[in-house]
Amino acid sequence: MPAEQSTVPQHVPAHLVYPFDYRSDAAIKENLWDYMSSMNARPDIFFSPDLGGHWVIARAAIAEEVFSNHELFSVRSVSVPKLESPVRLIPNNYDPPEHGPYRRLFAQNLFSPRALAALEGVTRNHARELFDAMPLGQCEFVADFAERLPIDVFLAGMGVDPSHRDEFLPWVQNVFSGTTKEQFASGMTEASTFLAEWLQEQLKAPEKNTGGMFQAMITSEIEGRALTWDEMHRITVMLFLGGLDTVTSEMSHAMYFLASSPAHRDRLVERPQDIPKALEEILRRFSIANIGRVVAKDTEFHGVVLKAGDPVLIPTPMVGLDETAFEDAMTVDFDRGRARGVRHLAFGAGPHLCPGAYLARTQLRVMLEELLPRMPGLRVQPGAKIEWRTGADFMVHALPLEWNAGPSS
Repeated sequence: MPAEQSTVPQHVPAHLVYPFDYRSDAAIKENLWDYMSSMNARPDIFFSPDLGGHWVIARAAIAEEVFSNHELFSVRSVSVPKLESPVRLIPNNYDPPEHGPYRRLFAQNLFSPRALAALEGVTRNHARELFDAMPLGQCEFVADFAERLPIDVFLAGMGVDPSHRDEFLPWVQNVFSGTTKEQFASGMTEASTFLAEWLQEQLKAPEKNTGGMFQAMITSEIEGRALTWDEMHRITVMLFLGGLDTVTSEMSHAMYFLASSPAHRDRLVERPQDIPKALEEILRRFSIANIGRVVAKDTEFHGVVLKAGDPVLIPTPMVGLDETAFEDAMTVDFDRGRARGVRHLAFGAGPHLCPGAYLARTQLRVMLEELLPRMPGLRVQPGAKIEWRTGADFMVHALPLEWNAGPSS
């Protein structure tokens, strides 16, 4: 039991108090997945006195309820601890019914098949270019590929000059893995300022911007009117944040697993048609996002007394390993859920189900289709020490890989 008793409110019973500092616990950095699996021994809902104090949802079924019940669990705050953002993101920081029209805008316009039509080809071309730029037979996968591809796709979709790629990386890292409120605020402010200036410049001659998502955004209407500049800015910041670090993190886990499991890797090389189904199991087994909500009103939920304003954390890495929802949850089984598919919460659920899920899946699928056949004998470099980066998303900190390279490969 940690010493931070002052962060335990009076309405929290002592038997529900357990430490859970997902942002800096050394045990998570050293052995992430065993640590998350051990959470099966904890109560369905428990309270951590870390990070200012917050509830933790440890079961998949309850997590889905929290995601779906906006009347009890608000998105006014989606981080733990609560972090003040200079931008109210659209649609992330809106509860229904205000959220609905913006959600439809994303689903029907920005992420419509028409807006995304060109991005699979763009993703495939960038994946090949990044592979060709790697040293022969080896790479540090996170820096050489996973951090770069999602940014390249975002820049293409929004029509941003690709020369800005390296500027974006420190902003993303501060927002998602910063250890202080100051780092988070710095990343948000710098990204918001850049994107505001860029948007103003683009709107002077929008016809010159060929980005499919940008064109979908500026031609969209909400409740019969055009979007304001402020709305477009907040949407742009949301697109920037939502599609970069999360995809990078998932890529790092997928490739680490496949580099460590020749049988799973060989199956996907020999049967690439299995990749979409296998990807859902990888997303379940290696969910990476720690998502916050705030209790909207005093209530009793699954026998636990919650007070308005209580922070709530839904750690998808934990609920993806919930043994009450997934038998033998630590095992990756590409045939799990053969009939109906793998049900998981990697992209959330309910009204805030990630609208960019299709684009994220596309990038992950293309990565596997393009890289695995080009990396025979893929493995982690001998002697490499693998550690995990903690924060809003869990990521493999660095991933040195090698494979058999030469005329025969």
